[in-house]
Amino acid sequence: MALSDQMLYEMLDALNSGSMPVIGQHDWTKPLRTMDLEARLVVMDDGERAVRLTGLVDQDDWDSAGPIGGMSFTAMEKIGHAEGLHPDREPISLSADHGWFDDDAIAQASTIMSQVVPVDGNRLLQFTAMELVRVVIEISYNTLVLLGPNLASSAIWDGLKYLLTHRKTRDGCEHAPSRIEISTDLGSGKVVGIIDTADPKIARAGLRTYRKAVDTAGRVAGGRKVIIWKPEDQDGVWSELEPPRE
Repeated sequence: MALSDQMLYEMLDALNSGSMPVIGQHDWTKPLRTMDLEARLVVMDDGERAVRLTGLVDQDDWDSAGPIGGMSFTAMEKIGHAEGLHPDREPISLSADHGWFDDDAIAQASTIMSQVVPVDGNRLLQFTAMELVRVVIEISYNTLVLLGPNLASSAIWDGLKYLLTHRKTRDGCEHAPSRIEISTDLGSGKVVGIIDTADPKIARAGLRTYRKAVDTAGRVAGGRKVIIWKPEDQDGVWSELEPPRE
């Protein structure tokens, strides 16, 4: 996949400014502490342009992230916009791993969700050796408040459930878990909620209390907070990811 020069320069700026997080295997639970990062635009032997990144990575973080064969990135490619019943509301973004979901499934899930808010539907593109079925929902805090305290009782859940039950069939990967990532910008920081499961019931349980978990995590201003849904018996709990030890 070739990127435009503009996108390459945006990547350079983000890496050199420190605004682009560095994580292992596209996984928010595997943060990589870095030092002295320097990104440069280079021309390869075949004439293609590329971003070359040099710097230092904490050895413990690198080891705990698992085998890393190179640098990759996540990109979203918009496939459509579902205006829905409330076109004046702020849209949310729904992105699903293109290796696991076809465009029709993403479009139908977006249409279902658009009963409550407009939805931008996207293919999620990435290179990874890990079999993790990623679905990313980006929703502002204002929209989260608008939809009420229980996302699991809204059309957001209905669309997500449709998507989770319309994965592509891939030999040997039938039991690969789905990773649902819900990202909420608070203005002073961001909360990323992670639900790992192949069971829609567990996913729905996490959505029921996501709003409350965001409110709790958002009390500490600034930065990015990663919270993880941990099912326990009939219920479950959102737990904040512990930062790496210095």
